[in-house]
Amino acid sequence: MVTLDTNIFVYAIDEAEPEKSAVATELADRVQRAGAPLALQVCGEFFVAASRRSGRAPWEVAQSARNLLAAYPSFRTSRAAVERALAEAAAGRFSYWDAVLLASADEAGCTALLTEDMADGTRLGGVEVIHPFAGGAMSERAEAALARMETS
Repeated sequence: MVTLDTNIFVYAIDEAEPEKSAVATELADRVQRAGAPLALQVCGEFFVAASRRSGRAPWEVAQSARNLLAAYPSFRTSRAAVERALAEAAAGRFSYWDAVLLASADEAGCTALLTEDMADGTRLGGVEVIHPFAGGAMSERAEAALARMETS
C-alpha cells in the first residue's frame, strides 16, 4: 500500500512547476481511488507548507486540508511511533518528522512513501521511500508501486 508525503499535495496546487503539479495530481488521484490512507500529520504539514508557499488565504488552505481529510482514510501517530522516531532521529538516521511519518506509515501497513524529501530507497521497517518524479514525468519506481497497489 502506498501513502503520500506532504510535498505531493503542495506540488499539486503549485502553479510554478506545472510538470510536477501534473504528476502530483495523478499520484493523489490514483492513491485516493485505491483507498490508500494518508497520515494525519500530512494534513497539518500541508496547511503550514501551502500557507507559506501558495499565497492563498489561510481559510482557503485550511479548506484544502479538510478536503484531504474527507478524501482519504487516515492514520494517526501512536506513542510507539513517536518512540521509534525519537530513536531514529537521535541516531541521525532521519529527521524526527520524517521518522515519525515513516513509523506511523509502517504501523498502518504501508509499504511505500512517495516523497522527494528523503533519500530514494531509504527504508524504515516495511516502508520504502520512493521518489515520484523523474524529469517531467512520474518515476518508474513510483509507477511500479502504484501498479502493485492497484492490482492487489
